[in-house]
Amino acid sequence: MALAQAVRLGGAGEKMHDELLRPTMGGRSASGREPWRPSSIGYPAFLGGPLTAAVLGIINGRRLGLDAERLVAIGLAGLFAFAVRVAMSPQATDFFEVRWFGGLAGVLVWLLVLAMQRKPFRAFLLGRAEPARLFGPGFAALTGCGLLELGVIYGLAR
Repeated sequence: MALAQAVRLGGAGEKMHDELLRPTMGGRSASGREPWRPSSIGYPAFLGGPLTAAVLGIINGRRLGLDAERLVAIGLAGLFAFAVRVAMSPQATDFFEVRWFGGLAGVLVWLLVLAMQRKPFRAFLLGRAEPARLFGPGFAALTGCGLLELGVIYGLAR
């Protein structure tokens, strides 16, 4: 009966109030700020390492409205990959190998970020909104986290 009343198209001034016809996808992010493309996080992740990938992944995950479990998983993956990188660094024979370990660890964390954020980002794009630019925040995270990783690795090497 209620469905028949909601769908009924009567006089000229009546409007239809059917839940099925209301748009479900919005172009707004959960935090009110537009997210970055998850695929763009790969560049700072490779150059900055696993902490850079984790920091950018957590910030972007909050913008996309990911639940706390996924955000914690991204953070723990970044810390684990950083610990593995620190453990592998003494076995490196030169600076190139240390950087290679960092790039590989960053890309592995980024792949996790990409897997967790692909569907929410597609839903964001369905709302016809444009993603935010990552250049400034990516460069800041790359510099800050990269220097932190460099300090920890070379501090432990001495």
